Amino acid sequence: MKKDILNLSSLFLDERGVPIILTNGQRDIFQTILNRNPKRNIVVCATQYGKSLTVALGIIIRAIVKPEKWAIVAPSERKAQIVMNYVIQHIFDNPLFLSQLDVDIPLDRLRRERSKQRLTFRRGGEVFVLSADARNKKKTGEALMGFGAANVVLDESALIDDELYATVKRMLGGHKDNFLLEIGNPWKRNHFLKAWHSDNYHRILIDYHQAIQEGRFSREFIEEMEKEAFFKVLYECKFPEAGEIDESGWTPLLIDKQIEEVINKIVESQGRKRLGVDVARGGNYNVLVLRYDNYAKVLEKNRDPDLMSTVGKVKRFIEDEGIEARDVFIDDVGVGGGVVDRLKEQNIRVNAVKEGGKARDDKKFVNVKAEAYWELRKWVLDNGSLERNEDFYQLTEIKYKEDSSSRLKIESKEEMLKRGIESPDVADALMLTFTGLESKFTGPIKINKAGFFRR
Repeated sequence: MKKDILNLSSLFLDERGVPIILTNGQRDIFQTILNRNPKRNIVVCATQYGKSLTVALGIIIRAIVKPEKWAIVAPSERKAQIVMNYVIQHIFDNPLFLSQLDVDIPLDRLRRERSKQRLTFRRGGEVFVLSADARNKKKTGEALMGFGAANVVLDESALIDDELYATVKRMLGGHKDNFLLEIGNPWKRNHFLKAWHSDNYHRILIDYHQAIQEGRFSREFIEEMEKEAFFKVLYECKFPEAGEIDESGWTPLLIDKQIEEVINKIVESQGRKRLGVDVARGGNYNVLVLRYDNYAKVLEKNRDPDLMSTVGKVKRFIEDEGIEARDVFIDDVGVGGGVVDRLKEQNIRVNAVKEGGKARDDKKFVNVKAEAYWELRKWVLDNGSLERNEDFYQLTEIKYKEDSSSRLKIESKEEMLKRGIESPDVADALMLTFTGLESKFTGPIKINKAGFFRR
């Protein structure tokens, strides 16, 4: 396969008129497009590595050979045109490519201006660009939904607004056999980060270390760029950590690195078992999380609206896992109260947790939820380990700060929703297992200059 890819890429020419030979990382990207497999792909790549060029070469082959539509979407028309410019430039590399082109303007003009936003080919293939400009979301969203393509490339995906990103993905819904390739630099902790952590995506990571090995960069160049802004994002290909205080004063409870350290630990589960149950409301998930002294995992996640079904699942897990009723913690707010009441009717005396209730140490914490989440944080940083499950990264979306009385409080779900974060059901279910509070704090909690609490 690699030999075939090499042969195909050599049909294209670089600026000197020499056949293009792809590096190993570029071949991975090229092959993914040629095969249209896997169906969901994300590429985090050092800037100026040649990812846009490589994507363009793959699209040219597919659009010429197959009757397929390919949409190139970016956060602005200018950015979307980058890949298209490469498509137009390299169609002229081979007479075979030109013979398949179906355009209504002189070829010399096309080659010179490279400004065309849509190209069609004789076998029915098509390539076009779309802008996901967030300045007028309604207008942009309507424009995006007016086009359909079974194959979508999101260039600089991290810079596309979350709402418009969802609109773009809906474009794929009308095509049973669809393909999505997201490429870019890891600028933001948004949908791009979520996709990167998702097991549904095929991940390709090409940082400056690989680029040096492949001859794309020199060590001298990287040493020079290390002194420049955004080196971590553009060359190390690392997402910004959630450890910085935002403009409203909120600080993440945990950061990616801390979750990654405990989510990859292999441990033998030990100690007392506790069950946290976050009951769905408003279209969210029912989640049941089991926590040992040193390990936690998701037992169940569903959207079943039947409260009695949730009651049955709680009873079954109590029996199957050998959990004491006193070690079951259920959110008693809203519909969760119905689950608690039914269990108590059956003489199963579980803990009904009122997250907004008074904390045991109400001089340090605004409510039960804040106190429990801080206990959860301590557990993760001390010796806790998590099942490898992308939903545990919800913990990086939980934020805290001091109130006017210097007590720790957790950002409300209403405030989270304003920044596009849905209910962190799994994080909340795990948090509930800490409302029993097995430990106490010694000494005051303070905030250092970096915005982190310390004991």
